[in-house]
Amino acid sequence: MSFFVRKGDKDFAKAGNKRKNTTKDDLGKKFKKNDDDEEIDSDEADGVDGHDVGYESEEDKETAEEKKLRLAKLYLQEIEQELKERVEVGKDEGTEDGITMRLNEDLDAQRGKLRREITASLDFDQISHEFLQDKHHKQSITCMVVSNDSNSLYTASKDKGLIKWELPSGKKLFKIKGGDRGKENDVTGHCHTILCLAVSSDNKFLASGDCKNNIHIWSCHNMERLHIFKGHKAGVSGLAFRRETHTLFSSSFDRSIKVWNVDELSYMETLFGHQGSISDIDAGFRERCVSAGGRDMTVRVWKVVEESQLIFNHPGFSVDIVRLINEEHWVTAGEDGHLAVWGAIRKKPLAIEHVCHGRDPVNDDPYWISAMATLFNSDMIATGSRNGIIKVWSVGPDFKSLTLVTSIKLSGFVNSLSICAEGKMIIAGGGQEHRLGRWWVDKSVKNRVHIFKLNGCAS
Repeated sequence: MSFFVRKGDKDFAKAGNKRKNTTKDDLGKKFKKNDDDEEIDSDEADGVDGHDVGYESEEDKETAEEKKLRLAKLYLQEIEQELKERVEVGKDEGTEDGITMRLNEDLDAQRGKLRREITASLDFDQISHEFLQDKHHKQSITCMVVSNDSNSLYTASKDKGLIKWELPSGKKLFKIKGGDRGKENDVTGHCHTILCLAVSSDNKFLASGDCKNNIHIWSCHNMERLHIFKGHKAGVSGLAFRRETHTLFSSSFDRSIKVWNVDELSYMETLFGHQGSISDIDAGFRERCVSAGGRDMTVRVWKVVEESQLIFNHPGFSVDIVRLINEEHWVTAGEDGHLAVWGAIRKKPLAIEHVCHGRDPVNDDPYWISAMATLFNSDMIATGSRNGIIKVWSVGPDFKSLTLVTSIKLSGFVNSLSICAEGKMIIAGGGQEHRLGRWWVDKSVKNRVHIFKLNGCAS
């Protein structure tokens, strides 16, 4: 049985009828769009604004082999330029060996064989703490994402504000103000709480998803809004770009995952299978993604090309967050306080820590893990809870153990986390309340972005 729906499939209409009876009047309403609508629906045509995007660029006339060769040459040029600019190289004689090492490292990364022992190289005894604050983040920070080069930080909050910061200086580069509900046509920003962000590996596109069902696509260069994807029937819970591509995966509380082509601003396909609201999603180099099913207590690995999925059942209460460690392993966390490491070839967790943030003394319930981050292809994991504690963990070489490295205290809810700069910077989005609700409110807390800087251990 296929769990994928693609535009143009013969079985698409039948699959749609199974979920909802559609009348001719409904279809008529569906295709009556305003000319100004920036919307791509699941079964719209491939073109944008009535034009055939397939014939607008000379690059589109390339054969597959020519395109691969062109992209490979560009990639080699980028690596060579990067190595020349590094202080440790300093001269051209080292670039050839550096390129070879870099290509081998990239190949191991894509195969899931690269592993860097980061936690052992960091000094956790001396951690400097800075914070970023802005009037567009008057309410709790909900999500953040750091660019691949660790030079830019994008943050969003419950008051719909979106900010691009320069790292490590903390300078505000762009600020996008949110609008009131019902004023979508009058403002550039979101008119509903932003729940998730994702940035492409080349720092060209930023995607932001809100609780209404909108996905905004932005140019990272000048923060100009390029498009709005619409198609989900409920809030967008997670976004992830496939690494080194402009393929975007989106998860939603409507139990579906959608795949988008950001280059062509087009919808590609829909993935079905989860039995409850999908709470999170992540993606690596391969044409697949991994999703967390919340209360359906499953993690699913979606093999897009094979049109199949692998299902992993969590023995606890919920699976709210999922992050890849490498191409073959990932880690999950949830409302029940668990932290678990998984592998693609085993259906049960390889390692698990129950109630890893302790229990609430008021009701003896486990502290929720409300945020989590991994440093891809390394042993470093960070988790955050509603009690303001950030814990840094190390994954064992065989992925069968979890070791607590250190704990960092801040005030309020830890709603989002990022690890960047080779593990030397941990960024946390904090606030007075949880990113998804107002079950508890701590008015003594300021809504801020916290930056924790670490130094390398002395050799």
